[in-house]
Amino acid sequence: MVKMIVMDMDGTLLNSHNQITKKTKEILLEVQKKGIQLVLASGRSYMKLLPYAKELQMDIYGGYLVEVNGTAVYDVKNNQREVLAQMQVEQIHEIYAYFMQYHVEIIGQFDDGMYDYIPKDMMEEKKAYRKQHQLPQDYPWSAGAFHFIFDNRNGYPNLVYVHDYKEITHSINKVSVTYHPKQMEEITYYAKRDLSDRYWVGLTSPRWLEIMIPNVTKATGLERVAQKSGISLQDMMAFGDGENDIEMLKEVGFGIAMENAFAHVKEIADDVTSSNEEDGIAVAIKKYIDL
Repeated sequence: MVKMIVMDMDGTLLNSHNQITKKTKEILLEVQKKGIQLVLASGRSYMKLLPYAKELQMDIYGGYLVEVNGTAVYDVKNNQREVLAQMQVEQIHEIYAYFMQYHVEIIGQFDDGMYDYIPKDMMEEKKAYRKQHQLPQDYPWSAGAFHFIFDNRNGYPNLVYVHDYKEITHSINKVSVTYHPKQMEEITYYAKRDLSDRYWVGLTSPRWLEIMIPNVTKATGLERVAQKSGISLQDMMAFGDGENDIEMLKEVGFGIAMENAFAHVKEIADDVTSSNEEDGIAVAIKKYIDL
């Protein structure tokens, strides 16, 4: 019996417009009325997750956030947050120094902001992009998981552009590295080869690589949710599409990959549903849960 439904956000619950579709929202409200709780498990922090949690009325029905791939757990109904792990300054500096050799954008994310390093040659490319797409002059330079330039201010209002990693002097949640998919494919290969002995390294989209401290994943975050809620991992159904979803899809009772997921994510899943653009979560819930 499914007692909890766990959902990744980008590429899973949200469509390409960063929205929960009407059909998916309706069925998620329906399952909560049946007593099934929801969990949003994401690379995002609570600042970017809470609006969606409230849209789904998780503050009323109860539910949890597994933030930043397992670094924190947030009890939405009781407004209680528990930080489980963070990346320390020495680790941050090592990761920035490593990726700077590849001339890519490097983003260190903390709860309500980002430390963004953009190489000079990439900044020229971003200026041309902003001009071509007629974006306003105050539009941020930072990338997003699916975009070369994306406005993150809604969830990360404190955006700091850094020129040297030594400017970062306190702990953060994770580091993300981004550029065009072709370049990121090659960089990911080398990063996994060189860093995987001491960090978690994985793609969450073709242009977005995330680096976490070891032994912190969405699965470890869900273990804490299980302790707090009394619902075992075997009674959870989870949905995901990226490499940061693999551990949780393996650990829960039933792991479902989206049609738009990486091929190797689909391979480890118990089933594959429709894409995030085609209400894949709603399709699977109707298939497996008697409403």
